[in-house]
Amino acid sequence: MQEPSPETHRFQAYRGSAPPRFANPVELECARILDWYGIPWDYEPTSFVLERDAEGRVTRAFTPDFYLPEQELYVEVTVMKQSLVTRKNRKLRELRELYPDVKVKLFYRRDIEHLAQRYRLRIAT
Repeated sequence: MQEPSPETHRFQAYRGSAPPRFANPVELECARILDWYGIPWDYEPTSFVLERDAEGRVTRAFTPDFYLPEQELYVEVTVMKQSLVTRKNRKLRELRELYPDVKVKLFYRRDIEHLAQRYRLRIAT
């Protein structure tokens, strides 16, 4: 998987301390949309532990893609086919059970395609 250039110097609303290294082009486009609207954001700032082994080591965790501090909202972006999203949905349910005060929103492929169409973005999904 080829990582897009982070182009951190162009992000005005980015609140992270290290340059973001996006996992895919869709995440980069989402960051650009947030930035365009001046919405402060951070990229993968928090990993939530979902499971530990008997020795206390983390065996499963969930790291949402974005955090919007003004909304106290985590955002996860997935471009997986709907049939492959089941595991991600399960992790999201677990996160909500273990961390009920954490607000998180999952954007699916169809949401991203709608945004891309609305903002005339060309994304590789």
